Amino acid sequence: MSGVIDPREPAHAKALQLLQERLIAWFTTVDAAGRPHAVPVWFLWHDGRVVVFSEADTVKVKHVRRGSPVLVHLDTGRFGTEVVILRGTATISERDAASWLAEFGEGYEKKYAAAIADYGVPLEGIAATFSTAIVFTPERLQTW
Repeated sequence: MSGVIDPREPAHAKALQLLQERLIAWFTTVDAAGRPHAVPVWFLWHDGRVVVFSEADTVKVKHVRRGSPVLVHLDTGRFGTEVVILRGTATISERDAASWLAEFGEGYEKKYAAAIADYGVPLEGIAATFSTAIVFTPERLQTW
């Protein structure tokens, strides 16, 4: 569990629930000039970290390799009252997406079953295309 999130705190417990349930997170990095770059991503909350799979040559991967600070936030819900914003650091894993999926693929496939069907590519194909794994470690949680 992340040391940033205390499941005994009601707002933190709600944040954990949303991190497990929500399908899309916004992954925000900054370029060398400080300009933000935000993109929607599929993700999995795993052992207190956010794991995102990406194509290897994306802007977010380049920014993470350069050491950009990272902000991850979830959809706020219908009325903007389910706010989960995580600030922290990210690294590019030495393990590829297929290796991560060997560890938690069943949970990932269950979470994204409808999205995978809509995408029209089996999980193995997704892992091959989005082979780079980004591991985000939160340092600060903001929620309400």
